[in-house]
Amino acid sequence: MNRQIVAAALCAFSTLLSAQQPKISNTQVSVEQVSDNLAATVDRFRRSNDRLWMGFEVPALPQSHLAACSNWSDASPMDDGCCGEYRLEDDEYGVNRSNIAPIAQNIDVLLRFERGELVKIRAIVAGCRLDAGGVSFDWLVGVKPEESVAFLSRLASQPSEPSRVMEGALLAISFHAAPEATRSLEQIALSGGSSHLREQAAFWLGVQRGHDGFLALESLKNKTTDTGFRAKLAFDFAQNSDPGAEDELLRMAKSDPEAKVREQSLFWIAQKAGKKATAAITDAIQNDPETDVKRKAVFALSQLPKDESVPQLIHVAETNSNPAVRKEAFFWLGQSQDPRALAYLEQILKR
Repeated sequence: MNRQIVAAALCAFSTLLSAQQPKISNTQVSVEQVSDNLAATVDRFRRSNDRLWMGFEVPALPQSHLAACSNWSDASPMDDGCCGEYRLEDDEYGVNRSNIAPIAQNIDVLLRFERGELVKIRAIVAGCRLDAGGVSFDWLVGVKPEESVAFLSRLASQPSEPSRVMEGALLAISFHAAPEATRSLEQIALSGGSSHLREQAAFWLGVQRGHDGFLALESLKNKTTDTGFRAKLAFDFAQNSDPGAEDELLRMAKSDPEAKVREQSLFWIAQKAGKKATAAITDAIQNDPETDVKRKAVFALSQLPKDESVPQLIHVAETNSNPAVRKEAFFWLGQSQDPRALAYLEQILKR
């Protein structure tokens, strides 16, 4: 009986390893259970001088989107979110949020080592076929999502790591379903090393983390005193799917104490906020105390659909008391090439 139990357990464990192992070609694959923790397991492999891919699977955040098809065997995604076979050794890699399928359940986090140095991190839709390009592949099972976030967060926060590794770590973190991922990105955005790293962390909060990301962006806006960083948060709010992000942009455009933040908020309002944008932009043109903000608001007005923007630009050019603002309105009317704008400008020249 004991032998039968042991045999059944071994069979079940073998089935688990097989089920979690991805379909990988052009390589020698070994499978290993993570018995202590992820960081310790990876560190052990980092002491090797081999060329190596290492990977593991974790649950993905619902409705997140993953990388484009630039280094896949097919040019466009299929129903499963894959683009044929993913060529791991190809250098091109990026994220394209257009024309790509949502992640269904899980992602594969893939690490590339060259003589002990970590040189790449990839995040791929789980279940897709992989081509390892002749490099050995070690597949880890039993990785806990929170350990994955902690490990990737350390990589993203170490200045000694190549920038592509830090950026790859941030991207991979953003796809994790674990709530620790949002907290990690927020912490890196608040106190990460370089300004670029902080901005990337905030970007992924906006793009991937939904409502929790929106709350994290609000917290960042209130905690940081870096005007340049706060201005760039306007873009991150504009990328966020939470309905509150639009209202936050409107508040920033109207009442943020920093002119640079108001300027950026006005621009992204024009891209995101629909009909609400017109009222916020015209209010800034009329009432903002800074001429530069008024001029940026005129530009934001020009970014609205022409049926909305051209009449408003004509109104500004005709009635605003600030010469610099009127000049800006005339410029963008000319750039619009709209017949109504050209007729108005021709009328002005005849006066």
